[in-house]
Amino acid sequence: MLTLKFGGTSMGSARRMLDSVEIMLGRAKTDRISVIVSAVAGVSNALQAAIDGCVSGSLPANFIDGIRKTHGEICAQLHASVEGFDAASTMAKIEPNFIELEKLLSGVATFGECPESIYCRIMGMGELCCVPIINAILIAKKQNVLVLDSRKFIFTTGSQIESDPDYTRTSEALGPYRDGAECSQAQILLFPGFVCGWSAHADDEPKMGLLGRNGSDFSAAIIGACLASKKVEFWTDVDGIYTADPRVVSDAILVDDMTYEEAMELSFFGSKVLHPKTLAPLVARGIEAWSLNSHNPKARGTRIGRGPFESEKKVGPVCGISCLKKTALVSVSGGGMKGKTGIASRIFAAVSRAGISMLLITQSSSEYTISFCVRQSQSVEVKDVLESEFAFEIRDGLINPISVIENCAIVSIVGDGMKQNRGVAGKFFNALSSRSINILAIAQGSSERSISTVIAGEYGDIAVKTTHRFFFNTTQPIEVFAFGAGTIGGALLDQIYKQQKILKEQNIDIKVCCIATMRGMLLDGNGLDLSDWRNAVSVSGKKTNLDEVLKFVKENKPLNPIFVDCTASYDLPERYLDVLNAGMNVATPNKRANSMSMQYYRELRETANKNHVRFLYETNVGAGLPIIDTLQNLFKSGDSLVGFNGIMSGSLSYIFGKLDEGKKFSEAVKQAKEMRFTEPDPRDDLKGTDVARKALIIAREAGMEIELSDIKMNSIFPENFNIEGTVDEFMARLPEVDSYFAEKMALLKKQNKVLRMGASIKNGKVSVGMLEAGPENPLFAVKGGENAFVFETARYTPIPLTIRGYGAGADVTAAGVFGDVLRTVSFNPEV
Repeated sequence: MLTLKFGGTSMGSARRMLDSVEIMLGRAKTDRISVIVSAVAGVSNALQAAIDGCVSGSLPANFIDGIRKTHGEICAQLHASVEGFDAASTMAKIEPNFIELEKLLSGVATFGECPESIYCRIMGMGELCCVPIINAILIAKKQNVLVLDSRKFIFTTGSQIESDPDYTRTSEALGPYRDGAECSQAQILLFPGFVCGWSAHADDEPKMGLLGRNGSDFSAAIIGACLASKKVEFWTDVDGIYTADPRVVSDAILVDDMTYEEAMELSFFGSKVLHPKTLAPLVARGIEAWSLNSHNPKARGTRIGRGPFESEKKVGPVCGISCLKKTALVSVSGGGMKGKTGIASRIFAAVSRAGISMLLITQSSSEYTISFCVRQSQSVEVKDVLESEFAFEIRDGLINPISVIENCAIVSIVGDGMKQNRGVAGKFFNALSSRSINILAIAQGSSERSISTVIAGEYGDIAVKTTHRFFFNTTQPIEVFAFGAGTIGGALLDQIYKQQKILKEQNIDIKVCCIATMRGMLLDGNGLDLSDWRNAVSVSGKKTNLDEVLKFVKENKPLNPIFVDCTASYDLPERYLDVLNAGMNVATPNKRANSMSMQYYRELRETANKNHVRFLYETNVGAGLPIIDTLQNLFKSGDSLVGFNGIMSGSLSYIFGKLDEGKKFSEAVKQAKEMRFTEPDPRDDLKGTDVARKALIIAREAGMEIELSDIKMNSIFPENFNIEGTVDEFMARLPEVDSYFAEKMALLKKQNKVLRMGASIKNGKVSVGMLEAGPENPLFAVKGGENAFVFETARYTPIPLTIRGYGAGADVTAAGVFGDVLRTVSFNPEV
């Protein structure tokens, strides 16, 4: 005997039913099979809605017509596609269920309530309506099939809605089909799932009951156990059991084999695995359970059994991560608890009397606090019963008022291999710490098979994502929120688009979730299509709004978000603290933030550290040249800055380099402007303000407490030269200084020196202006748009550290920003 259970998605349409029947036929070629089917997808929800609606006074017909139509359409489609399938005959067999349903719902509507016995009869209708359709398909396929009503074979007691199986009576009832006279009567035994025969006492006449949550799965396990099946197959719409919910972790790993204990631990804490009560009868008889995909029957699926498994594909010490949401953490604490016998038993007894199950229990070693989790819907009742139980102790101050923290999530890691591997708990807690997730409580069983933590519910999904990345070394995500898509920002987006596939092969999944410009904004947590992003932004119709982006990040909690500011905005950097507090990294070539007040400079770093995110600005000083990172590593290792000289403007490097060639100053500026090396107004470069900001950042990185106003600005122009007016007026007057620069160049040429424009740091002072450089000076040969940074440090002396290269251009700067973006992940995640 082989037992197969098909869920609602496998019964979701005529096509799905036919696919499922093909699986049944394949199995029936070699084995006798028992088949358990769920209701058609969506019907159980429709029945619950019908109960709720009729309790509120709605007419039953409003709901019954829709349920009848669903089954009628499926039968009509099968009639057209399956030879021998009679839609009218099949619907005639289902119709008595609709007649009974109408009577039951009419009673509910009349009395405005739905007793348990009526609730069971209504909610079980979905499975009872589905069985005749599957039976008709099998008969049309010339199969020898026997329909057995689960209400007459699965006997239960306890709660009518969530019944407890009587395995002895059930096994006796199924005995003839297992090893008696009826065992060869049919190749296929067909049962409705979820429903059962319930009685308050074993001698009472059974009534219709339900097997509660995961009822059809439980039906299959009960029938499989009592028919002594060699295995039970659970057919769903996924390829098996994954290391985490694939809807939360997109690159979750399919697990080939899992022990009963691992599966039960995972399912208890919210994972979409077979429920512990489903596995219990299979564990008792050593029957393997298989999780398979009816949409992809060629997939191997996941086996659940005793283990060890010969063909087991190891995924590591942890085989799964689960998250149980909508829980509450209840704590009983107080000085009067220490050394007091019986406190724990009173707590547990009081909660038990209320019919409430504890999900997790933990106690402080000081005996001062006992904490446990319950479902959030039960938290108020739990608090009431405990306040009643300890009323006198609370009144006398021996026990504190009962504490309840609502909206919690229990995140658990599970794996039999945890006991043989050190450092599992540390890795788990490091994962949570990396996203600044505070742990409210911790519990670990003595089996060392699972570790559970209680956290704020809003962090449930991100905790699972982060923990999964730490344990399974799967793809590292980067979610880019790009503000500014002009020259530099546009080049960056193009570079990301070209590199996405290559980076994915290196386990880095970079996606752009937002593009914001003056023209509009695109925002999508799943990532934007960058193939035609320019056009998409222009027609987006959405106004750029930073607050909307911050709200989106706080609500959706992407795993590794980075805010990339490629604007020239003066105001946007003032919002960086808000961005960092939202849990986003920041990468920017915009120098504004780092050149604001020293107080703001410190606040940026303190806020980034507090939120465990990064503030990255390598391109603030040298575009694509590695200046900031080099300095930070030098100074962190104990080196110190003695002096600095640098050419930090590609446009000024070009202009002053042309003077070496004998070109007039006005002509050099005009040529640089025409080639777009300078800003539209060349005075923005020639005044040295941009150079001053870069020098300020270098000085601050070196540890100097300095403001922009402290930098000495030495004008490159004679005192009597007027630089005011329009750009055209300025350019027209510029030849007036040609002789001034010609004289300087002639004098320096005699000394074998050249004239450069840059910044200097010496003796705690920063200055910007023209520099004279001889052949021994590293700046002597720098021209043509090159930048050069000459650092004299305690270690790099007398030969200074020189970093030289092309320091301007959109592609170079964008590449530097791209490098900062990639700093938010590790290229060797196993380390």
